[in-house]
Amino acid sequence: MMSTPEFQHICLSMLKDDIVLVEILTRDLQGPALAQELGAEFNQVIHQSWANRLLVNFQRVRLLSSTGFAILFNLVRQVNQAKQQVKFCTMAPELRLGAEVVGLDKVTEIHETQEAAIKAFSQM
Repeated sequence: MMSTPEFQHICLSMLKDDIVLVEILTRDLQGPALAQELGAEFNQVIHQSWANRLLVNFQRVRLLSSTGFAILFNLVRQVNQAKQQVKFCTMAPELRLGAEVVGLDKVTEIHETQEAAIKAFSQM
């Protein structure tokens, strides 16, 4: 059974094949305070026994500060250390460009669509 804490910036749902969909709800993630809040919420999720495969959906996000990107790198690092999996999907073109500039696409997969990311999990 999945017990989920209350979150301000993310919404969780379970997809097929035990993939946890993490939808980021906050449109504008700028500044260290928001990034730290998001990071704290990610921390709560990755320490759950049922959170082995995470799919982070950025569909609603339009702005992400450098601190926000640092939080994403930290998420990937923690997930890898815990032998879990994480993939990102549906980033707006300007967000995707930022992710590529800082090298986020070198440490985890970024997919155009949620469906493509789900399919990529099943190919592992």
